[in-house]
Amino acid sequence: MNAISLNNLWNYLQGLSLTASNQRWLASHLMEAAESVEKKQHKAELVFPKIPKDYKPSAKVMAMTLGKLPEGVDLEKELEERWQEWTR
Repeated sequence: MNAISLNNLWNYLQGLSLTASNQRWLASHLMEAAESVEKKQHKAELVFPKIPKDYKPSAKVMAMTLGKLPEGVDLEKELEERWQEWTR
């Protein structure tokens, strides 16, 4: 949600005549929803497939996966981005 939508939602909520009990109920449910989203975004365990001992990758695969990384590649950043993609 963008900032304008959040501000509109906040203004709407402020316009309601909520009791303290209603406000606590709403806050509790919002916190539960936020925790649920955070759990989903947490890094999931990456499970690699079992590779047979006698597996020999093709020359094309070897060329793509072995060797030095290009100049300027931030490995930590790349790994974090892959984790984010894999856990969606």
